[in-house]
Amino acid sequence: MISNTLRIDNSSHCTTPSDRNGPQLVPVKVGCLHINLATERGRKIFLLQMLVLCFVPHAALVFQNCTVMAQLSHTMDASLFLDRKVAAIMSHCEAVLAIQDERVAVTQYLVQGTNVQRSKQNSKRTDGLSRASIYDQINSVLLLYIMRGVKTTSSNLWRQLTASYEILKAMEEISLAFLYPLVLEELESKNFFLQLHLKLTLDYLESTKQYLELEGLDWRPVEDILLSYKSREGLKFNEEDSDRFFMEETVSHLAKLKIVQGELWNYVRKSVTSEVWSARRTLCFGITILIIVLLVSPLLIFLLRYTINTIQKFTESIEISTQKLVAEKQKSDLLLSRMLPLPVLRRLRAQRAVPAEAFDAVTIYFSDIVGFTNISANSTPMEVINMLNMLYKMFDDKIMQYNVYKVETIGDAYMVVSGLPQRNGNKHASEIADMSLSLMRSLEGARVPHRPEEFLRIRAGVNTGSCVAGVVGTTMPRYCLFGDAINTASRMESTGEAMKIHISPTTKEALDAIGNYVVQSRGLVDIQGKGVMETYWLLGKKDEKIESPRCVRLQDYDQNVLELLIRS
Repeated sequence: MISNTLRIDNSSHCTTPSDRNGPQLVPVKVGCLHINLATERGRKIFLLQMLVLCFVPHAALVFQNCTVMAQLSHTMDASLFLDRKVAAIMSHCEAVLAIQDERVAVTQYLVQGTNVQRSKQNSKRTDGLSRASIYDQINSVLLLYIMRGVKTTSSNLWRQLTASYEILKAMEEISLAFLYPLVLEELESKNFFLQLHLKLTLDYLESTKQYLELEGLDWRPVEDILLSYKSREGLKFNEEDSDRFFMEETVSHLAKLKIVQGELWNYVRKSVTSEVWSARRTLCFGITILIIVLLVSPLLIFLLRYTINTIQKFTESIEISTQKLVAEKQKSDLLLSRMLPLPVLRRLRAQRAVPAEAFDAVTIYFSDIVGFTNISANSTPMEVINMLNMLYKMFDDKIMQYNVYKVETIGDAYMVVSGLPQRNGNKHASEIADMSLSLMRSLEGARVPHRPEEFLRIRAGVNTGSCVAGVVGTTMPRYCLFGDAINTASRMESTGEAMKIHISPTTKEALDAIGNYVVQSRGLVDIQGKGVMETYWLLGKKDEKIESPRCVRLQDYDQNVLELLIRS
């Protein structure tokens, strides 16, 4: 069922959707295209655009998943390469340890040989030194290869591998510190090599300790060895017993470091295995997501087609509701703009408070119809309303030319103010004066519409002073003025004469400050609530072109009041 809704055209005639020719759907702008869903072509274009709109991100998702799959495959290859690389590094580490053990065994044999055969001591030491240099060369090559492998590792295992390398270097230096002093003859050379290799051992052990602490591994055995060597800093060979004790202690430290190295290798193996399995699981998960994305495509087409059909069914009802909303908003905006000033209305729309505001200098204008009570008594209600509508419409058109604000109309009373809600400096008095003179000239010779034999005359009062203005009320909010200046302006109007502008002394002073206005003293007048004061008549303005009266007889005005309100 289609309901009718009001639409405001560029005339006073009100139409509904059923009265209009052609499609009733609002064209939708998509990029450079305007699509009207009321036509078959528009629906096809809209369907195509929706398909493109949905499948562009879907294609991007497929491309992204393919890219992720390539990255996961690369990660899987990298993890497998890391597994092989770590296995190679560990095999080289085992080779270094085996060579170190063999070198220690050879050294012990040579030392025992020197104790038994003192006569061949020099030849034994020379032979031991030459044999040890061979092992040194082999280990140097292996350690260099291990170091390169560790440095080229981009995995998170680089700390563990570095710690393993540092332990190997420390064990190598301990082994050399154990070996060279025993195969060298001179005491000074023995002590030099001892201190050199022990210093390097301490450096490598410190690095190993730091890496183990970062990984949360057991570093206490390394700490014990460090404390042992630090407590013997400056150790020198001078006695045979000290040589034997150092050799036994070195063998013990090497055994402890082998245990630490074994634990570290186990940790590395577990980490590599976990990384490989994690890469495999991630790869399987990525493959699953890609398959799901590819399978969802047909379902997406079906759901999209169903959604578009549903949207098209409700488009017309949405369009009618939108027209209703626009029409009601136009009416409410127009009515609000008639009730409240535009700055105040903007603040209310922004849901901001509108506090009362004091104005130091404003000029207020009051006017009413002379003999309105007698005219109303001899006229029908519609004739009175028609007359007021014609008069106030003419006034409203006139005051649009000046910087004034129409406050309200109560019966035949017409109230206008200048200087608020937007301050205009000292122009408020001149604006009201010019407006008053213009209104008076417009009514010269005017007659009552339904009583042509009777003239339509008004009297006006003007006063300048301070006042307070603000929004009053919640059900029907009004912008109201308060202050003694308003009361004085009302008294100026009530004590005035027909077709004359009665002004107060404050207004006269403001006009004198501006100049070019013709003012005549009325004399002393007893003003209710103010006492006796001298008031004035505003007669005109110097060097001003006199306009001819706007009309001799006001035109008939019998249009509907609702249409008057909703017209823009």
